[in-house]
Amino acid sequence: MDNSAIPSATRQNLRLLCFVRVIPLAGMFYGVYYLLNHGQQHLRWDFITLLLAAVTAVIAVTWLRSFRPVPISEREFFIHLMVDVALYSLLMFNTGGAENPFISYLLVPVTVAAITLPAARTWVTGIVCLGAYTALLFWYVPLPLVAPDHEGHSWANSIGLNPHLLGMWMNFGVSAVLIAYFINKMASALKAQDKALNRQKEKQLEDDQLLAVASLAASAAHELGTPLNTVKLICDEWRSDDGLAVPPDVRKDMDVLATQVERCQSTLRKLSGTARSYSDGGVQRIGLRDYFEGLMQNWQVLRPDVNARISMEGAPRDASIVLHPSLSASLHNLLNNAADASSRVDVTIHWDAERARLLIRDYGDGIERPDTDWRPLESRKPGGMGLGLFLAHSILDRHGGRIELAPHPEGGTQVDVILPLEAQND
Repeated sequence: MDNSAIPSATRQNLRLLCFVRVIPLAGMFYGVYYLLNHGQQHLRWDFITLLLAAVTAVIAVTWLRSFRPVPISEREFFIHLMVDVALYSLLMFNTGGAENPFISYLLVPVTVAAITLPAARTWVTGIVCLGAYTALLFWYVPLPLVAPDHEGHSWANSIGLNPHLLGMWMNFGVSAVLIAYFINKMASALKAQDKALNRQKEKQLEDDQLLAVASLAASAAHELGTPLNTVKLICDEWRSDDGLAVPPDVRKDMDVLATQVERCQSTLRKLSGTARSYSDGGVQRIGLRDYFEGLMQNWQVLRPDVNARISMEGAPRDASIVLHPSLSASLHNLLNNAADASSRVDVTIHWDAERARLLIRDYGDGIERPDTDWRPLESRKPGGMGLGLFLAHSILDRHGGRIELAPHPEGGTQVDVILPLEAQND
């Protein structure tokens, strides 16, 4: 499905705002017709006509804008609401001000802002609308046809206001505050729920990809076991046959071949062991220093060709972590990627009560920019399948960690692995 064909939420909201504007515009035209037929000739009809034309033009321009490919920001949407408030306030100014019963339409921009915009802009919209309402209590073109006739005796009369109008103003203020607070809170909760559902869908998709990769890995381990055993037997026979006339350089190549076969078999055994751990739910708690020391020792045994400079410091030895065996495999993969890029690798490991951090730096060609794309089956390494980073990212994500891949300022690539510990030690 082409996601580019789906309009964004802000774009859809802008189109809906056009429909919202059409309803009061129709009421405005009917109001003009009504006032003209009831002899309200003292009004500034030239200015009112200009305002109605402006509102019509704004609706047309906004509708066309919603189809342009340029993204619509929340700031732009907020400006559209401010334009609505300004035009409607001017229209109310020329048709009775706060005495006009349609003054309550100023609640509509507040409601729209509460649903679509962050809290700060919602409150600004509410304050602007309340300010416009307040100004229209004192400055307006009188329209006796809609003015309330009630005359009361209260403090409202002492400041030149009709008690009915003052009550309407107070009701508007309370309604604006309730809308700005509660509606915005409910809209924010719905947005947060949508984001959580989207993250869950993305995680489900990632789980499906991992399941597919795991199935392929299990099948590959089964299929490769027999040919690797055959190759190992042949190599062992050739190496143990002293009567076989083999040049020294060829015998050296045979030793390398046997070593690589053993490494492949070790990897397959590790793969099978990890699969069994998954099926058994095999998590374990281990001391951090013991874990990292064992991790680096095992990696150095597998990669004796690498000049590794390792720095390790952290909390006391009794600090521990709950982990799954797959975590070690993902960290080994990151270390092997660095070893494949250069024969020199710097590893810095640090941890405290809240998190553990591994900085892995190689001295290879490096990358052009920070990498946050973890899609599988796209490798920058010659002969690579592109699964390593994807699997490492997925496994670390399930431990609450993350990977940051970036070029090192002095050359090469630096991988920053961050693993939170606080939640795991509770």
